[in-house]
Amino acid sequence: MVGAPGAFDETLEGLYQLALNGAKVEIRVVLHAMTIPRLRQLASFIYRRLPFVEHVALMGLEPMGFAKRNREKLWIDPASYVDALSDVVGFLANRKMQVSIYNLQLCILPRSLWPFARQSISEWKNKFAAPCGGCVVRDHCAGFFASANDDWRSQHLKPLTLEDLSDVVA
Repeated sequence: MVGAPGAFDETLEGLYQLALNGAKVEIRVVLHAMTIPRLRQLASFIYRRLPFVEHVALMGLEPMGFAKRNREKLWIDPASYVDALSDVVGFLANRKMQVSIYNLQLCILPRSLWPFARQSISEWKNKFAAPCGGCVVRDHCAGFFASANDDWRSQHLKPLTLEDLSDVVA
């Protein structure tokens, strides 16, 4: 992804060295238009080649730095990749790898992914969009990066109601 010759091999070597020295290793995968098409292959690679990894975090895109400058190449509505995300979370969890979802809103995730979703955005850079006002799960939702305007939010946001959760509440 970084486009620097040898970066991938150097990264792998560094990860192996960390593992050899007893370090706890977490892999963070930023979800965007360039990573989603090969997400399953990446999960399989992590499982096969990096079995020492203690945690895999699948992270919604933060609109900062290179991401902001490359929006047209990177932005993809998170609602459009929930099937791929579900597949990968299931793949890793079924293989006893600890997996979490960061920076994605509960209203766009299928309920089966909620146990993996974390409130991961630092309080000082977290905010909620106007549609989130009446959402009954807002206190459990990741919210949005303060840097994310409407162009960086799913078109499928909707406040969840008690009726939406009737199977949980009943």
